Amino acid sequence: RRAEAERDAVQQQLQQAIAERDQQHTASLEEQRQAEAERDAVQQQLQQAMAERDQQHVASLEEQRRAEAERNVVQQQLQQAMAERDQQHAALLEEQRRAEAERDAVQEQLQQAMAERDEQHEALLGEQRRAEAERDAVQQQLQQ
Repeated sequence: RRAEAERDAVQQQLQQAIAERDQQHTASLEEQRQAEAERDAVQQQLQQAMAERDQQHVASLEEQRRAEAERNVVQQQLQQAMAERDQQHAALLEEQRRAEAERDAVQEQLQQAMAERDEQHEALLGEQRRAEAERDAVQQQLQQ
């Protein structure tokens, strides 16, 4: 009986040790599951944060491309306006040069006409003086 009692006690201790080990194993498995769940949650948050950052980056790049396109359009319009202004300025300068040349030609013609008129006037005055001198001479001869 004593051997049986010892065997029963040993068996009971063994069963208790197995039960404790099973409890510890179950607790360890639960702890492992919890750690994995936390790790999965953190990994999911990280992936979500990375996806949001990627979306923001894509949106930022798109906004940057749009702004560059708008800037290029404005710059092109500005260059076109400046080219048109330069063309208009060149045309105005050319028109001004032409007008000045015409004015100079007209002024030269006017001065030439005035010089010719002055010559004709001098010639007429000279002729008038000769005619008066001849008349005076004829009148003087008639008085003698």
